[in-house]
Amino acid sequence: MKTKMKLFGIFGIALIFCFAVLGCPATPVDEDDIPDLTDSGVGSIVITAHPASIDYVEGDTIDPLTVAAAVSGGGTLSYQWHSNTSYASTGGTAINDATSASYAPPNQAEAFYYVVVANTVDVDGTPATKTVNSNPARIRVLSSAPAAPAASLTVTANKHQYVRGFGGMSDVWTSPDMTVKDIETMFNPVTGLGLNMLRICLYPYMDDIINNIEIPTKNSSDWYNLVKVVNKHNGYVLASPWTPPAEWKNTGDRNGGSHLLEAYYGTYANHLKEFAQRMLDNGAPIYAVSIQNEPNFQAAYDGCEWTAAQQQKFFKEQGHFTDGVKGFGGGKEIPTVLTMTGEVANTVSWNNAALNDPDASKNIDIVGYHIYGSLESRYANALDNPTKPKETWMTEHNLNTPGDYVSDSSWAKVWIFVDEVNHCIANNDSAAFIWWYAKRFYSFIGDGEYGTIEGEPLWRGWAMSHFAKYASDTTRVDLTADGITNFGNGTTNIVKGTAYESMDGNAYTLVFYNKGNSEVGDIQINLPAGFTASNASAVITDGTSKQAPHLIALSRDKKSGVVTLPASAIISVKFVK
Repeated sequence: MKTKMKLFGIFGIALIFCFAVLGCPATPVDEDDIPDLTDSGVGSIVITAHPASIDYVEGDTIDPLTVAAAVSGGGTLSYQWHSNTSYASTGGTAINDATSASYAPPNQAEAFYYVVVANTVDVDGTPATKTVNSNPARIRVLSSAPAAPAASLTVTANKHQYVRGFGGMSDVWTSPDMTVKDIETMFNPVTGLGLNMLRICLYPYMDDIINNIEIPTKNSSDWYNLVKVVNKHNGYVLASPWTPPAEWKNTGDRNGGSHLLEAYYGTYANHLKEFAQRMLDNGAPIYAVSIQNEPNFQAAYDGCEWTAAQQQKFFKEQGHFTDGVKGFGGGKEIPTVLTMTGEVANTVSWNNAALNDPDASKNIDIVGYHIYGSLESRYANALDNPTKPKETWMTEHNLNTPGDYVSDSSWAKVWIFVDEVNHCIANNDSAAFIWWYAKRFYSFIGDGEYGTIEGEPLWRGWAMSHFAKYASDTTRVDLTADGITNFGNGTTNIVKGTAYESMDGNAYTLVFYNKGNSEVGDIQINLPAGFTASNASAVITDGTSKQAPHLIALSRDKKSGVVTLPASAIISVKFVK
């Protein structure tokens, strides 16, 4: 069994999102009850393709620089290109008459450019202008073609699993209260970290929680609003129960060391369905619900053990018990809230009894699991996964350092976290990664303890943002390396990475990192055969920069790009057709 290092509320909770949306029309989210935020989102601009840095050779025709942007909430976009003296997207000089989505730069040895995209809209009757600066672009004209770097990464179109997203757990029991502003900080794809999955706790007595009776010190006034904000940003919410009501269990107790009486299987299935209906009725529909947090672990807090045979019997007899309750995820209404297995500790093989029974398996949409134990034992724990095409989600893990909690928000403690996110996606073929508390000194945003600032993003949040913004809603594809020392996704590798194809096939993204103390230097990224990029962009997080534009130069034929990988850095790259 595992030992969990969960502070100030040793109880495990859960709120996450996830699973396939099958052809349902988009449904607007009712935002009337969501408190006003500093950024209302009206007229927000998202740059979908940044201008590309390209190295030319004398005699080449210089291609125009281009930018592509989208706007939400109305308005008309305008553009102003700037020249600069360095690779930066501020501090430049506006170029006369360069006011369209493209700009033809002059032929010169080296120059830097960026574009400011603006949108003027009415916000509550008041004109307001919003602007976003593109990543900078470097245009060079060389006397001869540069030599290819010794190191390379090659993306192929060989496909693996669908990747739905990344996120964390809501507040629960005695954990720090989470606010609408916190959710906005984590889930806004433009101004925030861009997470898209939230796990919430399905308490046994929800009325007592909503009305602040069971835990008077916890403020549950934003219970529904937190989910509404996630849905507004096209996220997914997963509800996870720690225990059924005590009176339905063999001990009459909420704690672990107990099980649900079979006579109450139908009552419990209806309990889960009623929760989903409650959320829908309050304008905060969820995407999925599991039947149990860690059914194979005996907890000293709220808990309930199940055997594999009991889970098989439950799904076989209770059917797809959420039918009739509409769900919501990825910005769309779905016909019914999806179901998840028990979120088993450490291995999914426990779920095989239900998954290998056709009558039970047809009622299961998602397979859930957790990873605890030492880092090596987690990684050595090969996941027996006979569930395809069902998605497999890692829905909880926590890492902190007893005796040295101040260090958990440091850059040095990012790597153990990033390694397991990467491992679950690259080695376990997971479709989702959901961390423990999203708001905590060891997590994505601070809670004011151990040197963190309340509500401010932490290094682990910036690291998770790379995966959330560059790997969500994609298909993982193969990525191989040549000339990079110690590259791979094993437990001892220093340089690691994954590659992804967009669902429409028009973009490839990579998330890769070097946790060592020596730089790798220039790396050539080779794109799949037949794919030609119109532009490329990159961002870097390195313990100094949170997420800063990072130079990637496209080759003249636009079938590859060159980027530098420093020591102790995470880089994400996007190539757009």
